[in-house]
Amino acid sequence: MFTWDSVRSVWEQIRSGRRVEFSRGMWMLLVGLLLAFVLIIEVVARVNHIRGPLSLLATDLVGRPTIGEIKIAGMLLTLVCLPARLRLPVLASTVALELVWNLQRVAVGDNGTIGNGILFVLLGTAAFAGWRLRGRERASTLKAVGLGLLLIVMGRVGDVGLVLSTRANPAVFDEYVELADRALGSPSWAIGSVVSQTEWLTAVLREVYVFLPVAAAVIAFFQLRHSARDGFPRHHIVRTFLLIGMIGPVVYFLFPVVGPTYAFGNEVIGAGWQNVWPMQLPIIGDPSAPLFDQTVARNCMPSLHTAWAMCIFLHGWRGPLASKIFGTAWLAGTTGATLGFGFHYAIDVLAGVIFTLTLEAALTRPELGWSRHRVSVIAFGVVTFSSMLLATRFLSVEIAASGAVGGFVLIGGVLVMVGAFLTIELHPAVQEIPVDVAPPVPRDPGVLAKRTAAATAAAKTWAAETMDSVNRELKKTDSTKL
Repeated sequence: MFTWDSVRSVWEQIRSGRRVEFSRGMWMLLVGLLLAFVLIIEVVARVNHIRGPLSLLATDLVGRPTIGEIKIAGMLLTLVCLPARLRLPVLASTVALELVWNLQRVAVGDNGTIGNGILFVLLGTAAFAGWRLRGRERASTLKAVGLGLLLIVMGRVGDVGLVLSTRANPAVFDEYVELADRALGSPSWAIGSVVSQTEWLTAVLREVYVFLPVAAAVIAFFQLRHSARDGFPRHHIVRTFLLIGMIGPVVYFLFPVVGPTYAFGNEVIGAGWQNVWPMQLPIIGDPSAPLFDQTVARNCMPSLHTAWAMCIFLHGWRGPLASKIFGTAWLAGTTGATLGFGFHYAIDVLAGVIFTLTLEAALTRPELGWSRHRVSVIAFGVVTFSSMLLATRFLSVEIAASGAVGGFVLIGGVLVMVGAFLTIELHPAVQEIPVDVAPPVPRDPGVLAKRTAAATAAAKTWAAETMDSVNRELKKTDSTKL
């Protein structure tokens, strides 16, 4: 049963650095909030005459699914977290269903795709766990399926958010960003000119860019492969990955940018203002925010592909050597792809790094609790991120004119944030107190409450001393009369 006391208990556990244990009522609350969120996005989408996440998921289930990479990542994540005896049956069922669906597509002359079998198996596994499994095995199975489905559902919510960002922002800030980016040497133009003329590099970077969710599932394998037996670690890549996807798109509505290949190239025929990317820089006088084709998503600032790749890098470095190499290579490849394909400016990439470091500062090393130091690092990240966006919007001409100085300032902000994050990440280990033996955490009454208590105690003391004085005087008076 959910109560506010359970919420207060969870918050006290988070503040103190103890492992958070959710009750059944709390899990039901979280699932209910997620469903409510998806329903709200569905309603907003319908009001704006576009397909919502539920409509897209229904098509993925029984129609022709799209964006199969994130569904593959969801299934891999589920397989990693499932109890060992269920992995092979779930995998075999998925392959069989995908083959059946795609054989009938090929029979009628359509191209194959991936997604129907994955979704049916995930839903079927959840139903099987609720019907036949018991105890810890059922809980582990439901958590595994829930993580996989959550990744897929939030992917569809993100797709709707991209379309909504175009409806909300007919004008874009690309001219401001391109000017400010010149202080960094316009890397999108430099790298783009190399990538566009190198066929094999284009092919490799395209796969790296597209299969990013699968790369996250690979890192999840290193972190969560024993979760069914030993329980989930307190911090893992899925938490950060989903949080980036939930918060990042909000910035798209506040700072709409489409990217150099769209604004200054020919990615969408006839949409670009100048067809010069990546061979030469555009000619920009006084920067402004002109209108742009509303079929193109405003999903550049920050670069969430870079943010997710940074997440893969950070969590990769918490694992074995293979995980470290994989995470580093994927970050390098993703950065090259985002710039080389002209999807982002360099400032977008820097903002994506700061964005991930800020969120990781809030999530990493939970055993340290929510200290003032952690809060100050998060606040610094928020201020640095906001300052970069505001400077790009209102000081782009000055940044471009400053040359290398502006570039050093932009990169310096990222480096300082890296150092601040490492003060948390590399903090000396703290011995964790098990939940079942941990003493209750006393609530801090706060400064105002402490002062009130002190004043009350002083008033009581004064009143007691006054009454003693009055009683002594009365006794003296009575003795004199006698």
